[in-house]
Amino acid sequence: MGRFTLPVFQKMKTLVLSLLFLSLTVHAREVEGVKIAPTLKCEGKDIPISGAGVRTATFLKVRIFVLAIYAPQKIKTGTGSELDQRPLCFEMTYLRAFDNEDVDKAWDFQFEESAQYQYPNLKDHIMDIKKFFGEIKGDRRQSFSLTEDATKVYENGELKGEIQGKEFQKSFLSIWFGKNPPTKHLQEEILKNE
Repeated sequence: MGRFTLPVFQKMKTLVLSLLFLSLTVHAREVEGVKIAPTLKCEGKDIPISGAGVRTATFLKVRIFVLAIYAPQKIKTGTGSELDQRPLCFEMTYLRAFDNEDVDKAWDFQFEESAQYQYPNLKDHIMDIKKFFGEIKGDRRQSFSLTEDATKVYENGELKGEIQGKEFQKSFLSIWFGKNPPTKHLQEEILKNE
C-alpha cells in the first residue's frame, strides 16, 4: 500500500469540501420561486431552517408571501419549550405589492385574528411594526429576529427598529403556532418534518 502524499491529501480535502458544499446546496429549497437557504446568519450564528411555506389569502388562494423560519432546533409542534429557543428568525419574502393602508390593515387583522396572547402594550407594539414597514413594492423581505430580550425588525437586511421584552414575542409566535394561524396549510408547512 502506498502512502498519502501531500498533493493526494490536498486533492482529497478539495473533493470532500466540494461534496459538502453540494450537499448543502442540494438541501436548499424553493417555495413559490423563492430560494430558501438551508441556514441563515442570525444574531451572528448560522441557524438552520426549521420550516417554510406560503401565506395565501381569500378563496382564490392569492399568494402573499413566503415565510421561512430558522431555529437552533427544529420546531415540530409549536408548543412549549420549542418556542423558547433563541435566536429564532423569521423571513417573509413578499410575492406581490401592497400600499401602506393594506399593510397596516394586514398587521392589525393578523394580531386581532391569530394572536392568542394579549397584553397592555400590544397595540403600541403593533403601531411600532406598522411604522417600521411601509408599502410593499418590488423585491421586499421583512425579517424578525427574536433574541433573549428583544425582537429586532429588518427590511431587506436593514435594521428598522426593535421591540423590547418577551410579551411581544409571545404574541407574535402565537400568530404562527397558535390555534388560529393565518392559514392551517401554512402552519402545517412550517411544522413539517423533512
